[in-house]
Amino acid sequence: MKLVIKIGGSLLFDQNHHLNAARFKQYASEVCHLAKQGHKIALVVGGGSLARTLIEQGRLVGAGKDSLDQLGIAATWVCAQLMIAAVGSLAYPLPMMEEDEFVSHMKDKRILIVGGLVPGQSTNAVAARIAELTQANVLVNVTDVDGVYDKDPRKYPDAKLLPVVTVSKLRQIVSSLPNDPGTYPLFDKRALETVERASIEVWFVNGQQPQSILGAVTEKRIGTRLLPR
Repeated sequence: MKLVIKIGGSLLFDQNHHLNAARFKQYASEVCHLAKQGHKIALVVGGGSLARTLIEQGRLVGAGKDSLDQLGIAATWVCAQLMIAAVGSLAYPLPMMEEDEFVSHMKDKRILIVGGLVPGQSTNAVAARIAELTQANVLVNVTDVDGVYDKDPRKYPDAKLLPVVTVSKLRQIVSSLPNDPGTYPLFDKRALETVERASIEVWFVNGQQPQSILGAVTEKRIGTRLLPR
C-alpha cells in the first residue's frame, strides 16, 4: 500500500518543549516496520515547539508573514533531518525541501521525509499534496488528539469524537479556526481542498502512543476516517 504519514510536530517534543529523541526513535521504529512489510511510505513532519519559538522571535524582530512562515519551515527541516537519522538506512539521507525535488525522487525505494515546503502552506497541506502526487491509498494523520471532534476538545468538555467525517463537515469545523503561522488547525482549508480534489482518504489517529501508526494500518484502529466524497 502507498502511505503518506504525517506526524504532528507537537508529538516530537516533551512537556518542557524540548526535542524528544526517544519519541523520534519510537516513530521511526513503527515506520520502518511498515516499510519492511512492503508499504511504500512518504513521511511528513511538523515543526512543533521549535517552529512556534522561531516564529515568536521573528515577530519580535519585526518579520513579515512570509518570513515567519520561512522560520516555521526551517524548524520542520530540523525535525525532518532528525527523523531521517532515526529511520537510518531506510530513509533518503536529506529532507525534501521543494515539491519538484520530491517528484524527482519519487521512484527512490527509500522513505522520503519532508517538512514544510512553501510559505502559507501547513505541513498538513504538504502531506495532502504528497499524497496526491504519489496517488497514495491513505494519508495517515498522526496528531495529539483521538481524532476529529465536532469542536475543540481542549476548550469544550462536551466535544464529541466523530468516527467518520466528510470534507464538507470538516470544512465547517475548521472554518472558524486561525490560519496564521504556527497556529494551523488539525487539518486546514488547503489540505481539505487537495484531498477532495484527489479523492484521498485520511485517517486521523492519536500519536501519543507511537504504535498507533502500526495499529491504524494493520488493524484499522482509527480515531476518525475522513471521506473525500
